[in-house]
Amino acid sequence: MDKDRLLYLLENDKRGRNSPAEAGELEAWYRSAEAHPAFSDGLSGAGLSALEDKIFARIQTATAESQEWAEAQPDSKRSWLAWGKIAAAVLFLVVAGIGIYMFQQQSGRITERTGFGETRVLILPDGSEVTLNGNSVLSYDAEWPELREVRLEGEGYFRVVHTKDHRKFRVRTGADFSLDVLGTQFNISKRASGTRIVLDEGKVRCNLGDSKGDTLVLRPGEMVQFRKNPSDYQRERVEKGLYSAWKDHKLVFKNTSLREVAGILRDTYGLETEATRPELLDRQISGSVPTDNVELLLQGVAEASSVTITRDGDQLTIEPKGK
Repeated sequence: MDKDRLLYLLENDKRGRNSPAEAGELEAWYRSAEAHPAFSDGLSGAGLSALEDKIFARIQTATAESQEWAEAQPDSKRSWLAWGKIAAAVLFLVVAGIGIYMFQQQSGRITERTGFGETRVLILPDGSEVTLNGNSVLSYDAEWPELREVRLEGEGYFRVVHTKDHRKFRVRTGADFSLDVLGTQFNISKRASGTRIVLDEGKVRCNLGDSKGDTLVLRPGEMVQFRKNPSDYQRERVEKGLYSAWKDHKLVFKNTSLREVAGILRDTYGLETEATRPELLDRQISGSVPTDNVELLLQGVAEASSVTITRDGDQLTIEPKGK
């Protein structure tokens, strides 16, 4: 299997989009991966992240299956057989994880990621602080050259320090957009629905294209957002802290539609939403809900919008209240 195909299967597996045939193809590769010592070479950060997910899931599955198997054995054999089987099942997976770690270190690239619903505070080599929201990936060179550059997929809140030599700090979210700062605080989000930057303090420059003239300078309290093409941006003033409340473990809504809320639940928590009546998604809510307890979050959204939200695994169903 070539690397492009492997990356495709890994990323689809992470999103639960592989067909049964594709799942079987990935499983067959996975079982033979020990015959390919350089199996992680050439994978992108997204590919390595997806492979890490796969390894962790396999460790959990292998351990659970081994424990179930062990419980079915006679008491006299249960202890040593159980540990032997668990060790054999997990050994390659651990080695594979170490291989990924070594690959990242040898390539000089550091990658940090969060799972669905997880937030994490990171301290960068220059002392700058980044709070990563759920389902996000931040990567950067282990040793920065003159330019301090990080790449972001997902959402993060940045507190960038000003260096004595005035080195520029850059956040890149793709080939067509980056953000340059010296010392400031801002929230940046790149999701399937689009890219959004909200500036709290300082000043940032949005690089919207290849030309030096394709730039936009933001001031505190301003937001710029676009869907696909950075040049098709919208700029407006917003309430400070509204879009970064998540870092304090809460979501703040201000005339926010349930459709927008559904997007947040999908991107940050991996929850898919379906409404029994499409017009329910047009309902708007205001207020705040906690983010460190998903059930309380859903309860708060339901009460604020006068609907019933039923959860079945990662699937949410919205219905009129009282139905």
